Amino acid sequence: MIYDILLIATGCAYIASALGYALHFHRPKARWRGTSTWGLWGGWGLHTTLLGAIAWSAGGVPLTSQVLPSLCAWLVVVVYVYLEMSSRDRSLGALIVPIVVVLHLLTLTKLLGIEHIQSTGYSGGWFKLHVLAYLLAYTAFAISCVGGIMYLMLLGEIQAKHFGFFYARLPSLEVLNQITNRAATFGFVFLTCGSIASSIWAFQQFSQVSIWREPVFLPVLIAWVIYAGNLAARWLGGWQGKRAAFLSIIGFVLVVLAFPVVGVLFSGPHNVGP
Repeated sequence: MIYDILLIATGCAYIASALGYALHFHRPKARWRGTSTWGLWGGWGLHTTLLGAIAWSAGGVPLTSQVLPSLCAWLVVVVYVYLEMSSRDRSLGALIVPIVVVLHLLTLTKLLGIEHIQSTGYSGGWFKLHVLAYLLAYTAFAISCVGGIMYLMLLGEIQAKHFGFFYARLPSLEVLNQITNRAATFGFVFLTCGSIASSIWAFQQFSQVSIWREPVFLPVLIAWVIYAGNLAARWLGGWQGKRAAFLSIIGFVLVVLAFPVVGVLFSGPHNVGP
């Protein structure tokens, strides 16, 4: 089936790209640079074709738990390519592209061998808006987490006064701190927009004024509180660098735990309502 071929081919391209970025990060060479670049672009092209085929057969991209990880992976690639082209730095790819691989493998377990992609029973602008906003938030949080991890790795070498592996390959602490903070801010804005859209949609669909007492929304609320604390600590408390990096990593861990739960919202009967 065409879905299976595209799924496997996309996965192979992304894996080749991830290996290329890892090898290029370890020992920069032209051939690893080419493998990472062409693998990423080739995988993204195949991925786009896959999503297009799914949308064509379903009459639109089905916003279900089967397809959401794939959409998130597609967006991560788009954001990363922009970062790489604008900063002319490839070091982030060593951690970001593996995230794409994991998301695609999650998609593979859900779609491989399936002849018909199930569609969501919900529609409307607010529904689509809250899905898109959450996906953009997850993408931004992933970038922020990677920036935080690399910041801590580089800071460790500098504090130990051992200017070696990471010092020679990573951007400056200032650049990494900027990437981490900006991504966390954008993610918080999108998460907030998604939460507002969720409330409006739930009111229209189920006549519920508040959905936040429902257990299925609890992980999203927890992630919002964590990133709100992140922003408050940076803006009001002057937290930067190491502490901000830790907050971004913790926040993304919660988002990863919340993702499968939130995905349930878009698959089959909804778990909220009277």
